[in-house]
Amino acid sequence: MQKFINKTKFIVLFIIIIMSCNNKDTKFSLLPKPPVTSVRIRIIPLGQQASCFNQQTFSIIKKYVPNAILERAEPMPKMAYYKPRDRYRADSIIHWLNRRAGKDEVIIGITAQDISATKDSHEDWGVMGLGYCPGKACVVSSYRVRNKNNFYKVIIHEMGHNMGLPHCNVKLCFMRDAEGHDTTDEETDFCEKCKGVLKSKGWKV
Repeated sequence: MQKFINKTKFIVLFIIIIMSCNNKDTKFSLLPKPPVTSVRIRIIPLGQQASCFNQQTFSIIKKYVPNAILERAEPMPKMAYYKPRDRYRADSIIHWLNRRAGKDEVIIGITAQDISATKDSHEDWGVMGLGYCPGKACVVSSYRVRNKNNFYKVIIHEMGHNMGLPHCNVKLCFMRDAEGHDTTDEETDFCEKCKGVLKSKGWKV
């Protein structure tokens, strides 16, 4: 009789486990958790478009963030124009883009025009890109990139800042601090530490 009771208890317990696994509302699951979904990346060409940002460059970006979309080109924001040096303030541009970003979105401004920002004691320092870290907006320019085939590296560098990555000490990493120079010829990939952060954001690295 005791064996029958124990067997019955086992069968009932087994049925409960099976029903729990098939119940969509259960808080527990034997299945692995789905990967983190990255934010939507909106790429907007601004003003004089960077000719090196072509379909091939866009395809490279999509390898890292498949949900990136390319939107219609727009004029550079007039309020960002810095007349004394005939260029545009990157800090003003990302502030302007940030106000337009929706929930779970990052907006990237792409341009071939010269951009600048305040850096240390320099009130107006020419830059290749600038982005919030972390944040919802960045802007990149091909103006100072010597090898235009490397332009995508500048783009994903600023996108990395938006994901919360600081500058990296690994010289071959895309997140290296250029320190006022074009170092894109030396950069080959994200380092393992930076990859770990980006994978947690849903990037394909």
